[in-house]
Amino acid sequence: MSFSTRLPEPGKILKILIIFYAVGIFGLSFPMTKSYTEILTPYTLLMNLALLLIFHRPWTTRHIILYLFIALAGFSVEVAGVYTGMVFGEYNYGHVLGAKLFDTPLIIGVNWLMLIYFVYHLTGLSGISRWLQVITGALLMVTYDVVLEPVAIRMNMWSWSGDDIPFQNYAAWFIISLVFLSVLHIFKVKAENRISPGLFAVQAGFILILNIIYRFI
Repeated sequence: MSFSTRLPEPGKILKILIIFYAVGIFGLSFPMTKSYTEILTPYTLLMNLALLLIFHRPWTTRHIILYLFIALAGFSVEVAGVYTGMVFGEYNYGHVLGAKLFDTPLIIGVNWLMLIYFVYHLTGLSGISRWLQVITGALLMVTYDVVLEPVAIRMNMWSWSGDDIPFQNYAAWFIISLVFLSVLHIFKVKAENRISPGLFAVQAGFILILNIIYRFI
């Protein structure tokens, strides 16, 4: 029996995750439980990445090198953004995303890798040409950030100078995503993953629901 056949069914895992995220939505919706629930944020991101990597096929040296490159480059560009304000605009990270290095949460590189993986795999299922996959993927990344920003600010993940999100932020997300997605396509990285679409849907749904709730609370 191969290792892949011994993995749990993605559907069962996703059902558990839906319950987990539903509890998270409840906890983040009330002041008395919000601060306690926020503590789980970096661990939840690590859990999601672990699930992606466990279900990912195939594994080669190329995959390891490129995924590490995206995580490290994503972290590095965030460090440059925090220190210079020239990448995304003037912003600072709060405490919610966990341990920091150079005033930047270590988990942020993981987040870049995970999101790029999501859209690379998702657009790869579409059957459209590679260059359209890159453009579509970058647009999906920007759309995700548009929905994420109000939630991230409310959860004290980060804050913007003057409380205004600059257009520069979204432009940077688009360009950086273009670069990362292009690298994966240039090296023709294969990504087969039975849990990726569902996991992305659960995570995106969690952010969208919180966005709606925070507009009324």
